[in-house]
Amino acid sequence: MLKKVYDSNSIEGYIFKADLKHYFETVDHEILIKILRKKIRDESLIWLIKQILNNFGGKEKGKGMPLGNYTSQFFANVYLNELDYFVKHNLKVKYYIRYVDDFVILHKNRNKLEYYYKPKVRVYIKTLNLEIHPDKSNIIPLHKGTQFLGYRIFYHHKLLRKRNLKKFDKRFKIHLKAYRKGIITKEELLEKLQGWFGYSQWANTYKLRAEILRKIEKINNLTIS
Repeated sequence: MLKKVYDSNSIEGYIFKADLKHYFETVDHEILIKILRKKIRDESLIWLIKQILNNFGGKEKGKGMPLGNYTSQFFANVYLNELDYFVKHNLKVKYYIRYVDDFVILHKNRNKLEYYYKPKVRVYIKTLNLEIHPDKSNIIPLHKGTQFLGYRIFYHHKLLRKRNLKKFDKRFKIHLKAYRKGIITKEELLEKLQGWFGYSQWANTYKLRAEILRKIEKINNLTIS
């Protein structure tokens, strides 16, 4: 069990949060092709994949993939599927989550994370010609929460990252000003907010989203009157 309440603010357990250093720039083409060959027998398709990879003008020949490219997202997950198998089947980790190059391991024992899982993962990562980022990989007490996938995740709740909130607030003020001046319609304003609402609803943002809609309705009522 990861959860044990000491008091109202304390939870037993730790998170090893890892980030891979310059992941998309350092994916090794040769290793990736070797992994893909385990499932793909069609040499013409392998040739096409090589052309896509070689088309990327990275800092180092034979390494890297362009950010945002659909094939890159797919290859990035295939590449680290090797890590998933190692963590789950070799290390027998029970609580492990990965999204592209960000991953976490949870355990109730800090020493187990510090002296067993962390070194084992670090060594295995090197077999993929990758490196764990020294400044972005830490072991954190579970009750302090951690930043992951754009959220500040705690045991009982999730918050949005402050940086993301600031960026949204700046963008929202610009859109709101355009709506107030009649440059965009209410429907166009809501459409611009739709993606952010979809993202933010997974955090504890009910009051924030309600306040945003109130501001829009207030301007709408003033316009009508």
